[in-house]
Amino acid sequence: MPANLPAEAKAKWRKYLEARTPEEKLKALQEFLSAVPRHKGTEKLVSQIRHKIAVLRREIEEKKRKRKGRGPRFFIEKEGDVQIILVGLANSGKSSLLAILTNAKTEISNMPYTTKKPVPGMFVYKGIYFQLVDTPSLIGESIKDTAIDRQVATMIRNADGVIIVLDALQDPLRQLALIEKKLRNMNIVVRPPKGYVKIKRRRTGGIVVVGKLKGATGDDVAKLLRSYGIYHALVRIVGEADLDSIEEAIFGNITYKPSIILINKSECLSHNDRKMLQSSIQKHYPLAFISCVRNEINVEYIFNKLMEILDLNRIYLKEPGKPPSPRPLVVKGEIKVSDLARIIPSLANREIRYAKVWSRRLPFSPQKVGLDFVLRDGDTVEIH
Repeated sequence: MPANLPAEAKAKWRKYLEARTPEEKLKALQEFLSAVPRHKGTEKLVSQIRHKIAVLRREIEEKKRKRKGRGPRFFIEKEGDVQIILVGLANSGKSSLLAILTNAKTEISNMPYTTKKPVPGMFVYKGIYFQLVDTPSLIGESIKDTAIDRQVATMIRNADGVIIVLDALQDPLRQLALIEKKLRNMNIVVRPPKGYVKIKRRRTGGIVVVGKLKGATGDDVAKLLRSYGIYHALVRIVGEADLDSIEEAIFGNITYKPSIILINKSECLSHNDRKMLQSSIQKHYPLAFISCVRNEINVEYIFNKLMEILDLNRIYLKEPGKPPSPRPLVVKGEIKVSDLARIIPSLANREIRYAKVWSRRLPFSPQKVGLDFVLRDGDTVEIH
């Protein structure tokens, strides 16, 4: 449970939030830790802060090494609608999958650890542009996270989701457990948690809570965050969360990334092997069996599951007297007409009166709707 921290500690935490450089953040965290009272209720918090301090120290050291020209730079600029990171152990088939789905030029070899740096490719399906990024294989033989593992983890944190590729010939359940453990050690969770809170700070808009709160109200959350110097933030809850969980999220650095599992070389699996893997994995993840060698990949299933776990919706924009735009605007979650209008540059600072919507779920189309009308996947909207 989070502790009811004294005002001095909260003030020092606000100083950490205001810090800009890793060095400033490190110093502020050390000062905050010294102000946290030590008792059973703060044990978890102290552990989290010590981990943050260790991560910052490592980040500062890695930056120093890069200035000296050592080590590759792992970063792929986001393109398209969403970015998906391909993760797996050596020879799982990530590079082959990328080549099949995107036609990206990537080196494919039976030799382990062929991929030395991230390789992007664009998977376009039903109007959505998925940027898939092949990454160097996680080091399966190492219990501790390596430099490569940490670089892949950084890419995962910046992405929208993950595709985990497993080798059917190398005990897929053991591989999955190892990948989960490695990522969890680096504060990334890919298995859907029962309850998860993500706080995204913003410049304006106040405190907005999205999701199910237990034993608290939105006003309680706003009051808690303001006590830590957070006045504008989007609090997104997966599952349900109480006030303690939200306070833990202020200090914690756990990142959840929606993921699907693809088991490659599945032509080598027996019917019973498939049933066993399905019963073990599908409790937690969407699962598909693929064969890159035979080019047997259920693209429709992968697309539908990515849409589902990322909560994506395609909204087609239409101008009066013209056909709808062939490429949709891709948004996360359902969106009101008023919110959609705010993110369209051409409608900035213009008064929105109503909209016309074409949708399969309406009794007739087009239908005139108000600004609070909720748009969903596949809807076409004409804003007036």
